[in-house]
Amino acid sequence: MPREINAAGYRLIKEFEAGPLGNSQPALMPYRCPAGRLTNGWGNTHGVKPGAAITLAQAEADLARNLDWAEACVERYATAPNENEFAAMVSLCFNIGPDAGAGFPSSTVLRLHNRGDKAGAAAAFAMWRKMRDPATGGLVDSAGLLRRRNIEANLYLTPVTAPRATPMPQAVAPEKSTLSSKTVIAGGLAVATGTASVADQVGQVTPLLSSITTAGASLEGILRLSAPVLSAMAVAAAAYFLWRYIQKRRRGEVVST
Repeated sequence: MPREINAAGYRLIKEFEAGPLGNSQPALMPYRCPAGRLTNGWGNTHGVKPGAAITLAQAEADLARNLDWAEACVERYATAPNENEFAAMVSLCFNIGPDAGAGFPSSTVLRLHNRGDKAGAAAAFAMWRKMRDPATGGLVDSAGLLRRRNIEANLYLTPVTAPRATPMPQAVAPEKSTLSSKTVIAGGLAVATGTASVADQVGQVTPLLSSITTAGASLEGILRLSAPVLSAMAVAAAAYFLWRYIQKRRRGEVVST
């Protein structure tokens, strides 16, 4: 996926490529830039027709298309720029063009950046502060270009800081005791409420267990019992042991771990 300019670079370009009304707004009617070129939108000079208005959507589309070629040019020629270096160089390329002989690929900014001389590359932005005077054809300093180059250089030198990680707490609250847990307490109350009925059921099944024992409690005798009776016996036995466990825990005979 092609690399894209960051938000800081995007704002910079919209500010300096705005139309005559300024305030980062595009020119929806063509106008002559200070260098005499017919321009509309945000610094767009491609396919501009005299007197032909464009919409805001067209201006946005032209900006996106022009950013595409500027981003592609910097991505192709610049060696491993960070996001602020990349954004600053895209802004410069957007302004001076991608021509190999006279645009960004031949710039001192790019040459020093690729050499690893970041301070020299930042200083070299100011070399592109001149415009061609449409009246004389000569190169003259432009206060607007110099201001833009200084902001681009500052962005180029701005360190990229990684997002701060959320620190891990060094003191962690202890687990709630199961005895203080609302869920456990509620469950315990429900069990306690049913304890009496469990005890009653145990009392009702006890004579049945006794009769089986009296009869010899042989495997053959047990197997002759019906399935519902066996199920009732199993449930009653489980309920009885649960009831005994709760009673012991209340008396402190069982210690939780």
